[in-house]
Amino acid sequence: MDPQIVVDALYYGGAYALIALGMTVIYQPTRIVNFAQGEAFVLGAAVGFQVVGLWQGSWAVAILATLGAAALLGVVMERLIMVPVRRSGSKYAWLVATLAVALILESVFALTYPEGYLSPAALIPGDLVIGSVMIAWQKILVIVAAVVIMLAYDQFLRRTPYGRAVRATSFASGTALLMGIPVKRVILLSFVIGSVVTSLAGLLAAPVFYISAAGGLLFTIKGFIAAVIGGVGSPSGALLGGLIVGTLDVLVPHVFGGSNGNFYVFGALVLILVLFPRGLVGRAVAASR
Repeated sequence: MDPQIVVDALYYGGAYALIALGMTVIYQPTRIVNFAQGEAFVLGAAVGFQVVGLWQGSWAVAILATLGAAALLGVVMERLIMVPVRRSGSKYAWLVATLAVALILESVFALTYPEGYLSPAALIPGDLVIGSVMIAWQKILVIVAAVVIMLAYDQFLRRTPYGRAVRATSFASGTALLMGIPVKRVILLSFVIGSVVTSLAGLLAAPVFYISAAGGLLFTIKGFIAAVIGGVGSPSGALLGGLIVGTLDVLVPHVFGGSNGNFYVFGALVLILVLFPRGLVGRAVAASR
């Protein structure tokens, strides 16, 4: 197999895995699938395009701006999603709330950047040349960042007080509240972390990934499929699912030609759910609260 295909599969997979991880971070304490998650991916690309592409600023400024903007977006998402969910009492209020937030943010990005694709200059320009194969350093950076962020989040869950609070809230929010864990604060933190993770993915991927200002819902779907294939609520499942979706996205057009990648991605989703209803590494979880 062409090494370039392998690298592209890992690169696409890494980006989708981080979107899926962002959804997983929010899902763990809330049991809510955030269908506005792809907008955080677009936010990272938009900040990079604005700071590096339009203002000719440095990547250091772009990274700091992305962290700040993503944290703010996480707070806004938590308010716009969780408040209606808590007040409505409806079991499906989260679906309407997350889709509404997605459509609002998509409209804002589309109006702000009508030119289309958000593509700043690369943080690490140039290519790694191995024989006749040329691999963009920026793609390697996305792959490495995906692995590092996954490992960092795993350590956060295991070793920090807030990480243990997230795990406790995920297991039983009512019991966690009785034990003195600030459940609402944990949920807010989860939205912030999920937004930051996904926005960083968008920022790093933007130079070598075609990210449209109005394409947030598409990335949400890809991240959601990755999360479901791996097992909703599982960080390791997000990584595995992202790699599967990325591989299909790259491999199918190369082997069969055309643009049938999405067909095979959805086909893989259906097949895996038939064989593994909880995903490849998922476990049984409580229903949405």
